[in-house]
Amino acid sequence: MKEISKFLRFKSHILIMFLIYILALFASTWFGLDKNYVLYIILFSILVFTASMAISFFKFKKAIQELNDWSRDIYLKKPDLIKDTKFAEKIVSLNEENKEMANAFELKMKEFKEYITLWTHQIKTPLFSLDLILNDHPVDSHGAKNEVFEIEQYIDSLLSYMRLESLSTDFVFEKANLDQLVSSSIKKYAKVFIKKKNKADFTPTNLMITTDKKWFGLILDQILSNSNKYTENGSISIYMSGKNLIIEDTGIGIRSEDLPRVFDKSYTGYNGRIYKKSTGIGLNLVKTAATNLSIDVGIESEVDMGTKVILNLSRVLN
Repeated sequence: MKEISKFLRFKSHILIMFLIYILALFASTWFGLDKNYVLYIILFSILVFTASMAISFFKFKKAIQELNDWSRDIYLKKPDLIKDTKFAEKIVSLNEENKEMANAFELKMKEFKEYITLWTHQIKTPLFSLDLILNDHPVDSHGAKNEVFEIEQYIDSLLSYMRLESLSTDFVFEKANLDQLVSSSIKKYAKVFIKKKNKADFTPTNLMITTDKKWFGLILDQILSNSNKYTENGSISIYMSGKNLIIEDTGIGIRSEDLPRVFDKSYTGYNGRIYKKSTGIGLNLVKTAATNLSIDVGIESEVDMGTKVILNLSRVLN
């Protein structure tokens, strides 16, 4: 019944025209035409019209069925109704875009599940250490604070990862004092630097940049965290070289074969596998956030000689 109703609405103009035609035939009897002759014409016209409408309905029903089948699998032969039309091309194009989006979403979900699994295992370490500290008598408050700080860093990393993956991430660009941003990150990590006997050496820049303070701070935090993680009883230097902000450490360095992939998501490399401290997300967050802030980021390193992270600020300097 629904198909008949749709068909009648589709053919409504023809039905109206046929009705007008029948009324005109009836009216012709007013001008002396034989009523029996007119009635014969009307009956014959109704018969032909009904047959024509029946044929049209079955063609309409077939076309609808072909469209339904094609909508379920657009790689089937295109229905004649839309063959070689822009409509069909647009549907095919939208279907391809939808597939790409679905594949991208599936990949993101897979990566997120892998990250969450690794993150869950990683955060257990400071939680276990904190539990041991709290069960000691007397409680080592300094040690407990260090473990709490590490837990906070894991949580911040997870939240930052989720915000960057979200389409609703907002960036607020404003003028900012580069020295204040760097000093703030150094101060944040001061206690963990001391714990590993690392020295932070910052050469003031006296520069202003246009950036999002929160996300630029995240970039600095991640780099300093990595530098401290793989440096023991050494130094971490922050200074300007031309238009580049350099963050250089004297840590264990990165193998040459790992360098091309250090910014890839979930790639931990040799150091991450050996020291079991890496989720493979930190440097990817740095790269993604830096790109959004119009900052080019690069890395140079030699094993046992240290690592140098280079932030090109040429497009954000005031």
